Amino acid sequence: MPNDMLELLLRDISPTEIHAFVREIQTPADYALTLSVMPERTIDSVRWETRGTRRRVAAASYRAWDAQTKVATREITQFATSGKLLPLGQKYIVGEFETILESLDRGMDSRDLVRAVYEDAAAHVLSVKKRLELAVGDLLVDGKFSLVGENGLTLEADYKVPAANMPTAPTAWTNPTADILGDEMRWMEVLRSSGAPEPARALTSYKGWAQMMANDSYRAAYYGSVNSANTIPTAVLAPNEVNVVRARYGLPPIEKYDVKIELDNGTDVRALPENMFFLLPPNASQWGETQYGLTADGLILSQGSNPAIEREEAPGIIVTRGFQDDPPQVYTKCSAAALPVLYTPDIHIAATVW
Repeated sequence: MPNDMLELLLRDISPTEIHAFVREIQTPADYALTLSVMPERTIDSVRWETRGTRRRVAAASYRAWDAQTKVATREITQFATSGKLLPLGQKYIVGEFETILESLDRGMDSRDLVRAVYEDAAAHVLSVKKRLELAVGDLLVDGKFSLVGENGLTLEADYKVPAANMPTAPTAWTNPTADILGDEMRWMEVLRSSGAPEPARALTSYKGWAQMMANDSYRAAYYGSVNSANTIPTAVLAPNEVNVVRARYGLPPIEKYDVKIELDNGTDVRALPENMFFLLPPNASQWGETQYGLTADGLILSQGSNPAIEREEAPGIIVTRGFQDDPPQVYTKCSAAALPVLYTPDIHIAATVW
């Protein structure tokens, strides 16, 4: 088919309108990792970078009246960490293209093609957001973002989370006699002793949360009894009673997270392992982010005498459409450059609890 015919087919699908449509697509409401744990942010670069200054300020010294004021010393450490964002994306070939061509040949309009392109654009955005949700989960588990043979790419970004921030419960929480409260209080002390802010929330699976309802240490704390099988009432705690215990001990509220992501091999995987428990800091943006940067497709769309998008809209997820004439096909392509980035590696807890 001649190129001008393919161009005619795409006349109702402008890059500007596709871009506006794509940017209105929201992250799924249950994707807590990229919504609030390490929230999404766009940056005008192909590199992520974090800069900061650590300053140790000693207490001032008293002096005698009329004595000279002591000259204090400064201890200032400046640091900068940076790296390249990684590209990701995919292509869809518009399905049933011959049927669409047949319809057009009979004088129908291109609504079927427009619908197919926009449906694929929405699926592209969701696929990128799914991959980033998995990426944040990967980073949370062990402080590393790893790829092993993904499209031929193998790499590891190690954010150097201290071992003390990635503990293992001494007794599996699936055992009712495990001292879950004691474990949490010890992990809270790890954070306090390092100067970390008090955690604002805890994150675990439904199964991890459910262990607390039947746990001896929680039931003993709720009923005010000695933690012994002979003295604790046998009743399992209700969810609100678990929260009463947590409030009594100054522990943050629990958020349950059990998101599964579909893979292209037909299987589903959990974004976070079922057997992990996390204590998370109050200001997520000072701890870590999911950063979206610039792509070549975004820059191309924003350049020229009649750009399809504004330059400030170039960072982020970009979806384009195109065609080829041998064989005649219309396709959509999604591009992004994104990674989860951990700024401060020692203000959270990632515990394996069974």
